[in-house]
Amino acid sequence: MTENDRQNDRQTIVGARPRPRGERANRELLAKAITELWYEEVIDPECTDDGDLRWKLRDGTLTARARWRALGWWRVEPQSLSWETEYGEVDVPDAADLLADVLAEQKVAPATLANLVAELSSTLLCDALFHTHAGPAAGLVDREPIEVEADLRGHPWIIANKGRVGFDIDDVRDYAPESARDVTLMWLAAGPEIADTTEVSGLDHRTVVREQVGDEFFDLLRRRAASAGLDPDTCAYVPVHPWQWANRIASLHAGDLARGELVVLGDGPARYRPQLAIRTMTDADHPSRRYLKLPVSVLNTSVYRGLPRERTLAAPALTEWLSGVVGNDPFLAETGMILLGEVAGVGVRHRTYEALDGVPYQHTEMLGAIWRDPVEPSLGDGERAVSLAALLHTDPYGGTFVRELVERSGLSPSEWLRRLHEVVLPPLFHVLYRYGVMFSPHGQNCMIVHRDGVPERLVVKDFVDDLAVCSEPLLEHAGLTEPVRAALDDVTLTPGTLIKYLQNGLLVCVYRYLAEILDDDLGLTEAEFWAGARESLRQYQDRHAAELSDRYTLFDLQQPSFPKLCLNRLRLFERGYADDAERPVIAATGTVANPLAPGFRQRSAT
Repeated sequence: MTENDRQNDRQTIVGARPRPRGERANRELLAKAITELWYEEVIDPECTDDGDLRWKLRDGTLTARARWRALGWWRVEPQSLSWETEYGEVDVPDAADLLADVLAEQKVAPATLANLVAELSSTLLCDALFHTHAGPAAGLVDREPIEVEADLRGHPWIIANKGRVGFDIDDVRDYAPESARDVTLMWLAAGPEIADTTEVSGLDHRTVVREQVGDEFFDLLRRRAASAGLDPDTCAYVPVHPWQWANRIASLHAGDLARGELVVLGDGPARYRPQLAIRTMTDADHPSRRYLKLPVSVLNTSVYRGLPRERTLAAPALTEWLSGVVGNDPFLAETGMILLGEVAGVGVRHRTYEALDGVPYQHTEMLGAIWRDPVEPSLGDGERAVSLAALLHTDPYGGTFVRELVERSGLSPSEWLRRLHEVVLPPLFHVLYRYGVMFSPHGQNCMIVHRDGVPERLVVKDFVDDLAVCSEPLLEHAGLTEPVRAALDDVTLTPGTLIKYLQNGLLVCVYRYLAEILDDDLGLTEAEFWAGARESLRQYQDRHAAELSDRYTLFDLQQPSFPKLCLNRLRLFERGYADDAERPVIAATGTVANPLAPGFRQRSAT
């Protein structure tokens, strides 16, 4: 970033009229926080059945309008918020101030609150910048996936979804997806003493790198590695995010650099753009080249965004197995499901950290890369792919991405929704029922392919981190190779636990919000939305009953309720900001009325 860029950015933040942007962002963040903390049973404001909220707090009374939603939660309307004190109605408090006060009364630890305030403040700043730069949703439908993601708001459930602990304001401007700025990657060479590589059958590490960077730059990498004393035929070539280099690698791998086991090869010529997940990069000039998933060790949403070394090196084996499942299954072929394979990985050890018992996980996930297949080569003429997260997008002007798709399609909202359910649900049901496997199909991990707004196929990406297998022995598991069994050993889950991935990852984290948008913006009721999802399940089960009926009982997706996973509670009460040895596991509090259950009825507010 040049000094001129920084000056322009400062003007954006402290411009002549910041109040409307900041006030709107603050209201939206506060309303979202009340909504989600209420859903997770952290708070319980007083609210009438008609949605009149009146919440008496220590320094005043917060009033608002809220709407009761089908799965048993209240949506607080941002513009209805008002704050009354002994002096009358005044400006709505800063979201971080009010939430810190409320959560302190809920006995959240002071250290956790202090860090939460920082994350909320960062999120508020980024949300205000969103209101400055984001355009109408109507302009997104014809754009490339990476351009669409730059305009999205982020995780719909986690309150401080842009906390990004470790980024300063210049980092936000340089590396956050909403900034839509080019990122140049550094390349290192690592000797076999500290680096391991893996690939799917038919690929090798050097071929993967050559295809990523082109012949000319790859030859330059080889020459520079040889000049530094490494064998260009045995060393690993490792792309590194510039933030990671400056904040982790240059100092913490100084010994490897001094010994010549790790060598700086220079910056690559390609321009990359971060996807919504920050650490996954798309080549802006060659989007048909593989995506790169790189460690960026900031704490965001639930975890540090490194790369677990074991999963990185297991990714190709897991990809080969699941690709075989998808490619050889007639039903999945019929649905057109696309799996973006994670075809190659490189992991670089930090000897000191890996030798320490109980070392925080972030220190063993600092240096490596995963190469993932891109979606573009799988698209036909006229097809577009967008993340499920895009379906939840509302622009600053009230327009929604999903309305644009529906209008473009020429279908009625109910027919469009039927097509969406057909595209999304049956492949996921089949992977679960037939193979006893699941991943978290949330908004960033899945995409839909559409043609002129009409949903056509499901795309699954970024599945390796969450891929889990049923602990019950199934016939379909007989073909698991030893590398795949080893990789799945720590994520072998009971059937009741495995189905939580689908229930909370898709039904709660995506469909809960999509049903709301279709109701509010297109007049398609939530009852109709969930009836369509149940019909999709019924049709799937009827079709496959002869061979899979026992699996319907094993993986019971029609129980009256299921455990409510609580993403915000994880931070507030369970893990705080402790630097733990293991990645956090989300616990449940309360239950959700299961919208796939035959007897599902929209919960009343009482």
